[in-house]
Amino acid sequence: MGHLLKKKWLLLRINQKRSEMISLGENLGLCAAETVRCSQELDQLLNDYEKCTNKVVSFTFQESSSEFGHYIKTLLKRTAS
Repeated sequence: MGHLLKKKWLLLRINQKRSEMISLGENLGLCAAETVRCSQELDQLLNDYEKCTNKVVSFTFQESSSEFGHYIKTLLKRTAS
């Protein structure tokens, strides 16, 4: 699979998995086994995408936590609209 095609496919799967996880969280709760499993699958897709982009960024733990929190808030706003 070509590099750009793989990135597009991964982005599509990431968005689908994110929607699935949010739905599971709303319906079953955040601690439900199915929600946690879906979250882990989303994590793997995000890791695969990161590897695909070959983007290596060094953050301190505090900076990465802050960035992650901002990222999650942005995602939740997008899915709420």
